[in-house]
Amino acid sequence: MKIIIPRIIISKLFEHSLLEDPNECCGYLLGKKNKVEEIFNCKNIHKNPISRYRIDGKDQIAAEKHADDRNLEVISIYHSHTLSQAYPSKTDIDSAVESGWTSPNYVLISLIEKTRPIIRAFIINENKSVDEVIIEHDGEAYISPTMNS
Repeated sequence: MKIIIPRIIISKLFEHSLLEDPNECCGYLLGKKNKVEEIFNCKNIHKNPISRYRIDGKDQIAAEKHADDRNLEVISIYHSHTLSQAYPSKTDIDSAVESGWTSPNYVLISLIEKTRPIIRAFIINENKSVDEVIIEHDGEAYISPTMNS
C-alpha cells in the first residue's frame, strides 16, 4: 500500500510542524484514492499539546465540508511528534481505534532533529496492529551532493 504526497505538501507538513513546535500540530490530507491534493491545517486543542493532539471539532467539520465541496476525501490524518520518532504511540493507536478512524492513513512527522524532519505513514487497524504505508512523491528523490563525490 502507498500514499502519494506531492513535495509541496510535504514541505507544508514540515512547515506546520515547525511553526507549532514545541506543541504537536495536526490536520488532514485531502485527495482522491491514494493521492493527496490538499493539506488542511487544524488547531490542536489537547490540554497537553506538547505530547498529545486532539483536532478541534470545528476544524473537523470545516475540513469535511471543504473536502465535500471539492469532491475530495480525507486520505490521512496527520500530526507531529516533537519529542519522539514518527511512529504511532500507544495513545495514537488507542485513539484511532476508539474513534473509529481506521480507514484513513496516519501521517506522522518527527521533529527530533529539527533540521531534518522525518515523515512516515501508517494504517492503524481495528485490532490495533500498525502497518507502514509507503510514501511516494512527485519528482526525483533527493540525493545528497556528498554521495556523488
